[in-house]
Amino acid sequence: MDLYIEETRNGKGICAARAFAAGETLYEVTGVFITGDVDEEIDETTRNNAFRYDENRYISPAGSIGDFQNHACEPNAKVARREDKLFVVAINPIQKGEEVMIDYSTIIGSDDEWEMTCNCAAASCRGTIKSFDTLPHALQQRYIEQDIVPAYMRAL
Repeated sequence: MDLYIEETRNGKGICAARAFAAGETLYEVTGVFITGDVDEEIDETTRNNAFRYDENRYISPAGSIGDFQNHACEPNAKVARREDKLFVVAINPIQKGEEVMIDYSTIIGSDDEWEMTCNCAAASCRGTIKSFDTLPHALQQRYIEQDIVPAYMRAL
């Protein structure tokens, strides 16, 4: 396996067992589809760990590697949708032993009522993780230009 789970700064996280080049696919996000309906009987951990898939659905990676995906305000990976699947892809080179981190804001829609305190310790840490539309405009533009935010998220 090219990735492994290890204790990290923010609990268990995904780490690289080998070096990855920028643009290389790290893993496929797998799991069951859930909705954003607050009445849906889902525990909070499952809801909080879900990846936004489209306007009405999320993928819960419970029991798979995606369940350990952590956030950073200076991510080294992104979520990309290809056909009907989500993948985590390296934004820049990732060294062996380095933790794989995405910016959660890139998969949180303006209609999501979710936020959390950030503990990434990046120089540019925003302190709070919220939806993509709350990011500073310059960061939104950079993410769009660098194809870091999935196109389906820009449409929400």
